[in-house]
Amino acid sequence: MFDAELQGNPQRKSAVLDSAFYLDHKGITFISDRAVPEWTEVGIELRIPQKITCRAVVVECARCAVEHGYKITLLFLDLPKRARSQLDLPLAGASAACISILH
Repeated sequence: MFDAELQGNPQRKSAVLDSAFYLDHKGITFISDRAVPEWTEVGIELRIPQKITCRAVVVECARCAVEHGYKITLLFLDLPKRARSQLDLPLAGASAACISILH
């Protein structure tokens, strides 16, 4: 799930979530093939369908019992107010949603 995005900066990684994830105004939960240490701050870019950017912090990273990988939960730190109410509504066309995570 995490791939090197910027060729010149190996510290920056990106995850593009285009399958199963849980998203609301508080944060996002998803399954990753890589662990991310708790309390790591990351940048988020949501396209659902408009673009929303914010920061988040990893509050849970636990090995999955059923699936391979890690269950990661991010808590939004500075989600814009206009986006909060929008994320509490069912996502129209959720299959078209794209989420990028940079850390």
